[in-house]
Amino acid sequence: MRPAALRLPLYIALWIFSIILLILTAVRLNYTLHLPKGDPLDGGTDFYDPIVAELLVCSVLTLGFALFVFRPPVSLFAHLFPDVSIVVIEVIALAVLWFLWLIGSGIATSIWPNLSWCYQYSACRVLSAMTAFAWLGWLALCGLLVVGMFAVLQKRRAPQFTVEIVQSTAQTPSVMTQV
Repeated sequence: MRPAALRLPLYIALWIFSIILLILTAVRLNYTLHLPKGDPLDGGTDFYDPIVAELLVCSVLTLGFALFVFRPPVSLFAHLFPDVSIVVIEVIALAVLWFLWLIGSGIATSIWPNLSWCYQYSACRVLSAMTAFAWLGWLALCGLLVVGMFAVLQKRRAPQFTVEIVQSTAQTPSVMTQV
């Protein structure tokens, strides 16, 4: 299978994981920002987890980026970056998203490493699913980065700068002067 044939399934998977992560983070934020009185979590005081907000931003950015991948605004890119290929811009954007998803997934896993003791509560199941889909989205981004790097490295490009070597036909020896 050619690497380019993997792009569409990987982008579809990433888009689905982003939608699911968006829903799960919205559910978590709704729960923590509207705790009922007497809730054992944080004494019933409303709060939010900053990492949940970061994962929400990651999913929104990824959904926005995925819409422009198959129909990029070529005129905008050509105007802003005239010497850079769209494939290179895509790989740079994927690298930024990869980094954001890695941070979000890693911190979420370090905060909630093992929630098997509280699966009877829906809040714990949401956190576990949120962490799992964050890692799945990161894996899809890893695959897209590998496929994108294949495209960047295999494409032949004209050199940006050409150096013309002119051979001198003069028969006089060069004279070095000391300053």
